[in-house]
Amino acid sequence: MAEVTRLQQRLAAALDADDLGEADRLLAELSVAERHRNRLLQRASAGSGAFDAAPPIREQVAAILGILSRPASVSLIRDVATARFGETIQPSRLASLRRDEQRSWQAAHRGTAPGARSLARPVYVVPALTFDRFAPVRGMLALSSWPLEIRLIAPASARVDVLYIIMRLVDELDRTPDSPWAPNLRRLVWRFAHTIAGAVEIRGGFDYSSVREAAERELQQISDTDTTERAEAAERAHAKLDPETQLFGATMRLANRPSSEATG
Repeated sequence: MAEVTRLQQRLAAALDADDLGEADRLLAELSVAERHRNRLLQRASAGSGAFDAAPPIREQVAAILGILSRPASVSLIRDVATARFGETIQPSRLASLRRDEQRSWQAAHRGTAPGARSLARPVYVVPALTFDRFAPVRGMLALSSWPLEIRLIAPASARVDVLYIIMRLVDELDRTPDSPWAPNLRRLVWRFAHTIAGAVEIRGGFDYSSVREAAERELQQISDTDTTERAEAAERAHAKLDPETQLFGATMRLANRPSSEATG
């Protein structure tokens, strides 16, 4: 498949540039693409099922987030996985992903056994965090390689991120419009385009440039405040939080209640 070849070339370039974060992301995307190709070959040749196993869940999620480049909801990640790779991500497989990633990080960064550090991954799938309390946002994921201000969610961030994601999907379609997955991804962009004023013509048609221009117009109205709020929150987080909490979020605990019963 041309897609596999393209990803292999990009991976080689990332390795030459010593960009380990990009290389890890591309490896995840390449793994998903290769398994999808193998499934197609298997079906075409009526094989024995040797390639039937789904890619590891973290590889699928990391590949999708690498394309989107912004925090995304689990439902959106699943939609893009289906449209872009033809993979169905079961919700049950996502349930323990965040805990597994945190345990993996702890094993590499807290472990005292020789070579523990060598277990560290360049990129982890982490939760997006609230900009005020730095708590994990339920059902929203990000990549650890992104700047902290991108992984923090302020009041307008969800909309800002969706607009950036739409432009990223448009870029994917613009680069390889004849790919087998293009019609599915186009339908997903079409769905999002209806949420942006001016992105879709009255006749019901749209082109990539009109979607991008409409997204950029809306971003100009809301992105400055969002960028400021995220940047200020990131400064507070860097000053107050340890590296693990900056990635996986603060655990919310109830304050001890006064023991009024004991003294009453």
